[in-house]
Amino acid sequence: MVKKLADANFLKTLNYCMKHSRFYQKHYRNVDLSVIKGVDDIAKLPFTTKDDIANFTDDFQCVDERSVVEIATTSGSTGHPLMLKYTKKDLERLALNEHLAFHNAGIDENDTVLITVTIDKCFIAGLAYYIGLNSVGAASVRVGPKFPEMLFKMAEVTKPTAMIGVPTYLDKVFDIAAAEGNEGVFRTVKKLICIGEPVKEKDLSLNAIGKRLSEKYNAGIFSTYGITELAVSFCECTKSRGGHIHPELIHVEIVDDDGNAVPDGVEGEVVATTFNVEGMPLIRFRTGDISFIVDEPECGCGLKCKRLGPVTGRKKQKLKIKGTSVYPQMIINVMESIDYVDNFVLIATSDTTLSDHIEVRCSLKAGIKDKTNDIKAKLRGNLKVTPEVILDSNANIDLIQSSVSKRKKTKFVDRR
Repeated sequence: MVKKLADANFLKTLNYCMKHSRFYQKHYRNVDLSVIKGVDDIAKLPFTTKDDIANFTDDFQCVDERSVVEIATTSGSTGHPLMLKYTKKDLERLALNEHLAFHNAGIDENDTVLITVTIDKCFIAGLAYYIGLNSVGAASVRVGPKFPEMLFKMAEVTKPTAMIGVPTYLDKVFDIAAAEGNEGVFRTVKKLICIGEPVKEKDLSLNAIGKRLSEKYNAGIFSTYGITELAVSFCECTKSRGGHIHPELIHVEIVDDDGNAVPDGVEGEVVATTFNVEGMPLIRFRTGDISFIVDEPECGCGLKCKRLGPVTGRKKQKLKIKGTSVYPQMIINVMESIDYVDNFVLIATSDTTLSDHIEVRCSLKAGIKDKTNDIKAKLRGNLKVTPEVILDSNANIDLIQSSVSKRKKTKFVDRR
């Protein structure tokens, strides 16, 4: 049933693109489309890249401007921001995706949810969560990420049962509340929907920040991975064993460096094809993110669709340190596991064409003396290589984190 649904949606998307997308009409001009019978033949089509969207944005658009009701952009944290256009039906599809995600996470009309992510600045995520919560009938409290005091006040007044936010932000605001003796405002929160940063290890257990959030909030932790270009997210259900891939909305492949499919459970680049998108459908889009299809029997929740594991890195961010391959997220996981580290940022530069130099700038919590050697030892023990560690001020680290994008901070700055 899942396979038939995927086949039908894929062929529908392919036919739609060949009729309406100038990009795919050109992209496939030398491809024999008569041999494409379903998703099993998808590898016969060339990939679509972020550079393609950046260079030929107008050619991807399949509708006239009068049909466009929403324009969003990516953050541009790993390159130039991309512009994406959505029709009314695209927003309905987005709402369906989030409806399925929230429903599977056990959120319904009985819930009140604090949204602590940006809903302006042309981001799609905040809007997606808002319309998704409307779809399941939950009450939304759109406090955003800027004003912790407002968050505390609204939490006290509305008594939320769930929160949506970036893990490091949720971690920090809890500490601010606790320092004021006000952490009780979160006592009603039973679920945390975590976006933008991994909260799981490859074995699907909670990583360091996931464990901290679970302990501090005494709440269930749900990992979710979203992609603006695809207008979709992959959220865990109550069984917490990977993000569900809904075959009515998207098809996902995992490929190696040469573009060949890898078996379930093996890491590779996430490649996705959107289904039922009107404005700017994408076929075999290389996301640049590294993950894997969960190699387990069907989920305990009863859904038979496949699941996506946590993102372990970004292909363009892959580092080579003294012959050892390292993704920034591996370093981030170690730094987040050190309880006396207050803030940090990674800076990558090139030593030579064969080796990268990684500088970890970090600040320590009040009263903690120099722990540079201890931090180096922890990094070496986990990575087998030792990045440079420099103690710095919180203010300077914040400036570096904001140097890549004005819309959001980053823990990794690539200056290679």
